[in-house]
Amino acid sequence: MDKDSDFIEAFNRLIEPLHINNDIGEEPFSVLFNKRIQELGITQSRAEAVLGIEKKSLNSILNREAKRVDIITIIKLAQFLNLPVDDFVKVYLQELPSEQIGDLEKAKRNNFIVQNFDLPQLHKSKFISSKTDYDNIENRITSFFGLESIFDFAKEIVTPAFSRTKRSSSDLIREFWVQSALSQFKLLENPNEYHREKLIDLIPKIRPYTRNVKKGLITVVKALFSIGITVIYQESLPNISVRGATFVVNGKPCIVVNDLYKRYPTLWFSLMHELHHVLYDFDEIEQVKYHLTGEPDLWLKEEKANDFAREYLFSYKRSKYIAPFINEAVLVREYAEKSQVHTSIIYNFYMYDNNNWVKFKNKMPNINLAIDNLNVNIWKSESIDETVEKLKAEIFNI
Repeated sequence: MDKDSDFIEAFNRLIEPLHINNDIGEEPFSVLFNKRIQELGITQSRAEAVLGIEKKSLNSILNREAKRVDIITIIKLAQFLNLPVDDFVKVYLQELPSEQIGDLEKAKRNNFIVQNFDLPQLHKSKFISSKTDYDNIENRITSFFGLESIFDFAKEIVTPAFSRTKRSSSDLIREFWVQSALSQFKLLENPNEYHREKLIDLIPKIRPYTRNVKKGLITVVKALFSIGITVIYQESLPNISVRGATFVVNGKPCIVVNDLYKRYPTLWFSLMHELHHVLYDFDEIEQVKYHLTGEPDLWLKEEKANDFAREYLFSYKRSKYIAPFINEAVLVREYAEKSQVHTSIIYNFYMYDNNNWVKFKNKMPNINLAIDNLNVNIWKSESIDETVEKLKAEIFNI
């Protein structure tokens, strides 16, 4: 991976616009060559002997007829002209026929795609139909994000914990996931003002909505939107372990919940966890633009957010009380009603506390019932614009 990245970077440096030595100006290679042999007081034949290049080959370069020039010849000519190789390449490139320039530009776009996207994972997610049809891949990505150029991708993504040049497969797919969410939040443009006090008032009222599997989550999402907090559901992608995310966009909090573990209680836990970050880590997140729960983070303490979510949904104290009766379904159901929480959340915390994720697996409701109203199948959408228009019309009424 590192060797591939080094090669791609070197290639891109050669074919991107370079600053040329001011003494060179915009003079073509043939002019520079003739000036050089005059300066040395030699003939072209002598120069051919010095360079070890046949007359026919040299003339094809001087006359701009050469279709391919090998790297050894390039280095020889750069040395003969007393130029850095990069400067010589820039001089040579500006004289190439348009079709060859087009080939180089296409190669540069393809290299950018390889360097910035995890194509096997995007193919596995059925976001792209081919891992090798780069024209199709480029069109899919630019159309999806509404980009004028593939090079505009992820210009605003900030990943302080990772190198921008030495990125792993998980880094690439993570950035793609982040960029998708960020683009949605920007286009949604929540028109409501965010007031922290209103969130504090709303949080204690959330728990009872867990009892309504079909409509509870979307009802809470709409309520949060009305106080300036945008919540969307975005499916997970392979090779990343993001359980949720908090963004700050245009000074307002935005949250992503996803289906990493395919469990209904986890949706609610993820939401409450991210609301803790909104309440207590807003300023820190605003500085770095987003926080991903489940990924390494050097600044935020996830334990506090986990404890917050647990306390508001079903506290350790409540879990300890019901644990001796956990096999009595009637008692669990009655306690869930008294606690104003869905029974699956009680069972889920019991399985977590006892590290046994099989015991009450059959007590988990179908997660699709909860997310159907929120899931816009973004990876199958033609564009994020299309996705956002659906969210505006069907969920947020804007």
